[in-house]
Amino acid sequence: MPFPAALSPEQQEEAARLYRSGLSAQQVANQFHVSLDATFYALRHLKVQRRTPQETNRIRFEAKSLSYDLKKKLTLREERLKYAAVLLYWAEGYKVGHTGLDFANSDPDMALIFRKFLAEVCRIDENRLRASLYCYEGQNIQAITNFWSKFLNIPKKQFTKPYIKRAEKTSSRGPRMVNGLVHIRYCDKKLLRQVLKWIEEYCQECVGGGVVNRTTL
Repeated sequence: MPFPAALSPEQQEEAARLYRSGLSAQQVANQFHVSLDATFYALRHLKVQRRTPQETNRIRFEAKSLSYDLKKKLTLREERLKYAAVLLYWAEGYKVGHTGLDFANSDPDMALIFRKFLAEVCRIDENRLRASLYCYEGQNIQAITNFWSKFLNIPKKQFTKPYIKRAEKTSSRGPRMVNGLVHIRYCDKKLLRQVLKWIEEYCQECVGGGVVNRTTL
């Protein structure tokens, strides 16, 4: 079926609106069953500025539905849980260059606080939750996996391949982390951004934020 040569004035206006709303030029063309050239002509005619690929990716990212459901009204216990977990992430979480949350710790209680925060405050999609272990050569990996899986209520099938550190031949002492170190990961950049925003808010509230105030400590 041949494409119509051009869009009507009314269709051009609608095409411009759709493009501004975040649709790509190809998606707009598909919407009206016209060629890509016809869409570009309409955008040029109405002086609609073309987006860069980065801008298009940003719009698509913002338009994606959330994989979590932040609880709006928190109890006092949940407020404390959120506060503790966010500060723990500030200290022990990966913040730069990641596409989601990655909290690492060997302390079971700290790991459990962060796990409960994800489940009760963030109300994440449990199927997207992942865990991985950092262990030492010679440790019982299966037993350690069983421990963290039961303690954190994360199915073993959601544990990725562990990292096993080779034992140093010159070292006579045993591993310092009896249960290894666990990474709790949730791949959602929007949730990472939200947690980083909370960190900044708490920082502003407690110390005023910014390098100037920190240098006075």
